[in-house]
Amino acid sequence: MTHVAISEAAAARFDELAASTLEPVDVAVIDSGIDATHPDLAGRVVSQWTVEDEDGRLAVHELETGINNDTFGHGTGVAGIIARIAPNARLHDIRVLDARNKGDPSASLVAFRHVLAKRHRLINMSLAIPASQREALYKLCESAYQRNQVVVAAKRNVPVTDEGLPAEFSSVISIDNHQVPEMSLHFIEQGLIEFATLGNELTVPAPGGGYTVKTGTSFATPTVTGMCCLMLGRWPMLRQFELKTILKARAHDAL
Repeated sequence: MTHVAISEAAAARFDELAASTLEPVDVAVIDSGIDATHPDLAGRVVSQWTVEDEDGRLAVHELETGINNDTFGHGTGVAGIIARIAPNARLHDIRVLDARNKGDPSASLVAFRHVLAKRHRLINMSLAIPASQREALYKLCESAYQRNQVVVAAKRNVPVTDEGLPAEFSSVISIDNHQVPEMSLHFIEQGLIEFATLGNELTVPAPGGGYTVKTGTSFATPTVTGMCCLMLGRWPMLRQFELKTILKARAHDAL
């Protein structure tokens, strides 16, 4: 009964949360890196890391905090959306993609294990990991669910053998891009992907300063991460299934 009451109250008061006194929430962004020198992100990025080869194996290396760690220009935009929506977000930057927006699929798994060990409450994955890593990734997502660490993951923009991993897993909150008003949310009634929000022509921070315009599920996903960050700042003990219930209640209609 308590859980239902919390969900109903959160759905009714969601728009007030950003102006409330909120607990800080640690948000991991596994991506191409973040430019922590950008004015929109100054003071918001509390740790920065990269996954690199170390004597023939991939390992996580800590970097100086407050640097431009974005090699491609993807992660900075993602982080900027989260920071704009959720003033209580403490961003943790884990770079796994290179200057071509490519990366060893194993690097994402190494990064995932790192954020699980660090107990970051929210994990934004605006990327899709190849199906060859499905089994290992599934186990990591289940582990996150059991630890009450919430993964928010993007659907593939162009489905191949799958709609996007880990977005297909029920243990994560999965996001598609849909042409709706900003901060609106739709619930998807059928299929493996659960929610859709605006990811079209969004103005986001660019590495080196300034702004750029981006489109795709990658940029819809951090909007929902930001929403979850606000809710966890107000109700820190919410579990993943409760967040999904609140998001569904928040949705304007179904697709």
